[in-house]
Amino acid sequence: MEYDIVYCNDGVTRAVPVVKGTPQDPSIGSLKVVKEEKVKPEKPKVSIQERINEQVSTFIGEIEGKVDDFLDSDFKDKYDCYNHLSEMGCKSVHARKMRQFYIECYNETVDVYNADDDYLNEAWGHLKPKYHKKIMDFYGVIVDDIERLIKNSTAQRKPRKKKTLSASRLIKGLKFQVEHPELRLASVNPEKIIGATELWVYNTKYNKMGVYYAENSVRGLSVKGSTIQGFDSNLSIQKTARKPEEVLDKLTKRTLNKNIKQMKTKEQDVTGRINAQTILLGVF
Repeated sequence: MEYDIVYCNDGVTRAVPVVKGTPQDPSIGSLKVVKEEKVKPEKPKVSIQERINEQVSTFIGEIEGKVDDFLDSDFKDKYDCYNHLSEMGCKSVHARKMRQFYIECYNETVDVYNADDDYLNEAWGHLKPKYHKKIMDFYGVIVDDIERLIKNSTAQRKPRKKKTLSASRLIKGLKFQVEHPELRLASVNPEKIIGATELWVYNTKYNKMGVYYAENSVRGLSVKGSTIQGFDSNLSIQKTARKPEEVLDKLTKRTLNKNIKQMKTKEQDVTGRINAQTILLGVF
């Protein structure tokens, strides 16, 4: 075999075989061409908390826009913060983060109204004292609505402990009013009625507030179709609420009992029927 000294493709001079008059460079074909891989830019990952905080900032911006509108209207604009936040999809997780911010806003306006802080007095000095109370009340309503939103969202949340299948079946045919935006009311989870000793309801059509007491504290209340069963017909009553926004302001067991006793309207028997105009105020 014939050989020849050549400068090879890999930069090395060597003796290579000659085939049919052509030197055979052994380095040709052995070199691998490394293709440059395209690196795709990674999209920044947004955590759940970051997303929630962004949404909270959006909600606060919307509310502050309404505050500006209130000031521009010479303190005459009406604002329903509860329904505004609900329509935007604000949940209790957002409202809890907003609560402290607006409590601080409210407290600041209280200090302004009381003239307790020289710095604040100077900062708010461009407004007449009569307007201090209006802005204080405006922020007070915002705080109340945020608190109500938190409470109603919690009330509608399903219990952490899974209910038995029988409870789900019992309330399957129960028709009730899920919420009443005008009074900022929301029904509790109806599954809580099963086995409870006390159920408070409010009929939004006839403005009647009622309470069902269980006849037997061990078995508690139950439901059949759209009717409450197992209640004591002698103790369970209802009354017409002439000022529902006042008697339904706080929905604790103690407050509800106190308010229904103080109502001067005629006491009536309850029928046990629950319908699409009935808010389930509370279960105890």
